[in-house]
Amino acid sequence: MNKNSKKNNNYNSTGETNQKTKEKNFRFNNRLLKINQIPLAGKHSILSALKNKKRKLHYIITTNTNYSKWKDEINNLKLKLEIVIKTKEEINKINNNKPHQNVVLVTEPLQRMSMNEFLSDLRFNKKIPIRLVLLDGVSDPQNVGAIIRSALAFKMDGLALSQRNSPQETSALTKASSGAIEKLQIIELSNMSREIKKLQEVNFNIYGLAGDGEMDVSELENETGNVALILGSEGKGLRRLTKENVDRLIKIPINVESNSLNVSNAASVAMFQLQKNITKN
Repeated sequence: MNKNSKKNNNYNSTGETNQKTKEKNFRFNNRLLKINQIPLAGKHSILSALKNKKRKLHYIITTNTNYSKWKDEINNLKLKLEIVIKTKEEINKINNNKPHQNVVLVTEPLQRMSMNEFLSDLRFNKKIPIRLVLLDGVSDPQNVGAIIRSALAFKMDGLALSQRNSPQETSALTKASSGAIEKLQIIELSNMSREIKKLQEVNFNIYGLAGDGEMDVSELENETGNVALILGSEGKGLRRLTKENVDRLIKIPINVESNSLNVSNAASVAMFQLQKNITKN
């Protein structure tokens, strides 16, 4: 049983039990959910969240037509989670008129780990080199979600976001990650420059992705040590202090007729090169 679901541990067989109580918690608008509650939408994202033992769950909202399906899913996962029935139009309002596939999971954002906590984790003692991705001001939830998805695919050990200038966990970000956010360690950075120095002190090589880099991205496949790869914001790229503090700047050669790559695409290219050495071992 998921301990986090004890507050709502009864199935709503009619879809209307405790309905009046539930209406006090939200009025079909995300802002009126309880403090620290967020809606997650989409079948794949919700199934991944339900399987994550670290995720604090509250209840599922779905339509009458989809009720039996989600009751079966919850039973199969051996969870006890309340199901509230709403119309498709009501779910549209709850999810701010974004796509939802007729289901929303009300949950809490995942807890992010500090860099100190990550470095003290047992995984840091693995024989395989540690691979981290740090985002320096990447603010678009779709891009962050896509990078998280690629980071899991290319066997990164964690992804770090700045405390101040990065998006909070939302339905859009989680959906863009295609469930990967439930499996990848997310780290929160208090200060990018300090965190870079902290990583350098424990033998990490720090690479910043920049169009004016002197190193070709293909060289990453020869990297055998612990690596942190930093990507800058969608428009401005890496901040000045970040560029000054990294060990080396790397570039991705592209067609001269193209201005740049989307940050999530650039991240995938760099991570693919970086994980080549791991797959050889």
